[in-house]
Amino acid sequence: MILYKPFIRILLWPIIMMSFVSCSSIKISSVEDSNAFVWQKYMNEEEYKQLELGMSYMEAVEIARGRGEQLDDNTYVWPDELLMTQAYEVYFEEDQLVSKLIVEKRGHSTR
Repeated sequence: MILYKPFIRILLWPIIMMSFVSCSSIKISSVEDSNAFVWQKYMNEEEYKQLELGMSYMEAVEIARGRGEQLDDNTYVWPDELLMTQAYEVYFEEDQLVSKLIVEKRGHSTR
């Protein structure tokens, strides 16, 4: 019986991790489902101003009413709800917001 314990742990670990990931995914989906329109899952400037240092990613998702696009392990970007030329980049460390900035998107017309 002692020999099987490490194998059981190895087999159960992925199942435990998948259930954790799916729970946060369900929570984000329920936030996004509360939006009447698809574009409401993006961020606007008023919501951007509500973001405060030290917030968790889930708190930012709840304010924006949608998940951000993950650029790397710690950086997320939300497109602006109205302006196609602007986005909001938010940087987290250890699930705490440490910096945020408004970025100009490339590829738009300058006419």
